[in-house]
Amino acid sequence: MPLPALAATAALFTAAVPSGAAADIAQLIATDKRMQRAFVERDLEALREIFTDDYVLVVSSGTERTKADILAEVASPENRWEVNESSGWAVRVHGDTAIVVATLHQKGVDHGQPFDSHVKFSDTYIRDQGRWRNVHAHASRAVDVKPAGD
Repeated sequence: MPLPALAATAALFTAAVPSGAAADIAQLIATDKRMQRAFVERDLEALREIFTDDYVLVVSSGTERTKADILAEVASPENRWEVNESSGWAVRVHGDTAIVVATLHQKGVDHGQPFDSHVKFSDTYIRDQGRWRNVHAHASRAVDVKPAGD
């Protein structure tokens, strides 16, 4: 292969492989998507892998829910997620710690009561043996923010 063609081929392959920060961001978004999909699919094993043992979710009421609480909710036949999709990710990576902020649309049934909500969440991840794991989350109702004076 002529040298210019080899250089062009190498450049194509290099461009297709994300750099360090870009690769981390892509992995974190993929982990978030996998986590959200696990609720719909009742994939408890995926949630066990993603959540650290000391995982805590703080919801807008201030209530804290542990990994065990979340796994029990997902396993319960009283709960069903039809939609659990995040979007609009903002990801910040600081070494082996990362913050993921996004909007989550959830729709389903909770103990016979239908729900359809949008929440804004922030998840804190740590890199543990080469994979990203969720150690803490906070969720608030997503609201439109209007400038003062409107």
